[in-house]
Amino acid sequence: MIVTEKKATQIDDVLDRMAEDVQLDKTRHERMISSYEAVREWIEADEKFFKPYKYDVYPHGSVRILTTVKPIGRDEFDLDIAVHLKYGTPHTPERIYNELRRRLNEHGLYKDMLEAKNRCIRLKYAGDYHMDILPGVQEIEYDKNCIMVPDRELGSWVSSNPRGYADWFIAKANLVRESLLEKALRAENLPADDYSKKKPLQRGVQLIKRYRDIYFQKNDSYRTSSVILTTIAGQFYQGEESIFDTVDNIVTTIQSRIGQSYGRLKIINPVNPDEDFTDKWDSEPEYYEAFKRFSIHLYNEWQRLKEDNGIIEESHIMKGLFGDELFSRAQTNQATWMERYRKSNELGMDRNNGLLTSAGLSGSSVVKSNTFFGG
Repeated sequence: MIVTEKKATQIDDVLDRMAEDVQLDKTRHERMISSYEAVREWIEADEKFFKPYKYDVYPHGSVRILTTVKPIGRDEFDLDIAVHLKYGTPHTPERIYNELRRRLNEHGLYKDMLEAKNRCIRLKYAGDYHMDILPGVQEIEYDKNCIMVPDRELGSWVSSNPRGYADWFIAKANLVRESLLEKALRAENLPADDYSKKKPLQRGVQLIKRYRDIYFQKNDSYRTSSVILTTIAGQFYQGEESIFDTVDNIVTTIQSRIGQSYGRLKIINPVNPDEDFTDKWDSEPEYYEAFKRFSIHLYNEWQRLKEDNGIIEESHIMKGLFGDELFSRAQTNQATWMERYRKSNELGMDRNNGLLTSAGLSGSSVVKSNTFFGG
């Protein structure tokens, strides 16, 4: 745990380490970026269709907003890419989609990885990740983010705004300038590079998504989608400084809204008020019932964590929410971190309450380093 006398900061340290563990690792991230750059260059070099037009190719989704979570049971992430043609491109949605498909099929490697989806084309990097490429045309001249994307089932355009959504979420995450963990590190003169710079909202979304994967592991027929959970979190976030308080506020607000609603809870796209991310809950109400059970369970377990149950019971709750191995690795990481600072005589103990703190703080004494003989 982070060396501080406050229990809230100690809990945030555990949550931060678990969220760090489930996200896209550096090696995988670099490999995905390399694949993205290769696809972008291949599309831009197309002489038959794409080259004459002005367009952007950019990532969106969880990779862009830094909320990636490794799926349980399979070693595969997803990378969402948009091919965003600028305003005035005079083509039908079918033409845009088919030209993208044609261009990818011309590549010796991509043609065997390609899978046609309803609105995008997927490239499957076996056992590693897949890339969903969404073609679209800028919808309004004065709005650079709104795009129309082809929907093959509908046979027409559908309004979308993946870049605007990412900007909205990042702005919400940045409501807090400095997190509880960052403040504790600064106050205790400890190096900030021991923690990532992710905001509590980003960490909260990662943990809620991880809990979702645990909860629906045995039966994922009516699993709540990531975009719904991410949007709920962003809409209900109030600028909390701690990860724990962020999740607590989100799950508490969900329960309040469900209790107040005469119908189902609606989650509207914050950058497209005409799009209801939860419209499927009308045609298939089983999704909404599953969401309610899932959110109630998380709420109840989070309330238990707020009680003074002791370390053993708190560990049991954390393992139930996020998995035994993930929690155990977080404990191992924090123990290694503390031992490093103890050996350098930077770890202290508050003489008033016995909790670990920085050796330089008033009222603390240095925690001596262990040796083989205990000296």
